[in-house]
Amino acid sequence: MSNLVRFEKVDNELNILRIGGKSFLPPDVEWPTNPNGEKMVFIFNIPTNFLNSTLQFNYPKDQVISVFTTYNREDYFLDSIVYNGDIEELQNIKNGYTKVILHSVASPRNDADFLISAREIVIDKEMNEFDDYNGSLFGANPVFLQEEKLELASYQFCMQIYGGDFPEEFQDIFYLDDAIGYLFLSKEEKANDVGVFFVQCT
Repeated sequence: MSNLVRFEKVDNELNILRIGGKSFLPPDVEWPTNPNGEKMVFIFNIPTNFLNSTLQFNYPKDQVISVFTTYNREDYFLDSIVYNGDIEELQNIKNGYTKVILHSVASPRNDADFLISAREIVIDKEMNEFDDYNGSLFGANPVFLQEEKLELASYQFCMQIYGGDFPEEFQDIFYLDDAIGYLFLSKEEKANDVGVFFVQCT
């Protein structure tokens, strides 16, 4: 079963499982931009040691996975990050409207126009059928995922985050505050395909 999660406000520069805060992207790695030339917003910091011990991945020790997404407060962007099974939607994701990067740990940085206040993702109890569920989970199986046509066979589910669980000023990070972001990671280590992050609106 998946685990429920809760969120606790923390410093922006801690190397823990968290949403928001600063990235540890090395200075020689260019900050991700989408195909429109917009700098993407950093949304997840995931230490590989944590992934290896909790979900039995086999990533290099003492590295992190950083996840970035397109975000714009003036223009519509949902269609750029959503994936419901359409091949064109997946191509948008693969073209770089979201980005999942495995890298070494460097000094904290933020090159984007926005900085989300960090919240630690605290793994709580295992979910059961009686739990009041709001959308954010870690490990095992995704919930609410419309997966009939999704091409995700080479990936393993990692976590899902409900837009409304972000700090109030960023609850539109996925455009709609009731949208859910899903993170799937490659089952085999691939430098050019660490994982895929996309959004669905249920």
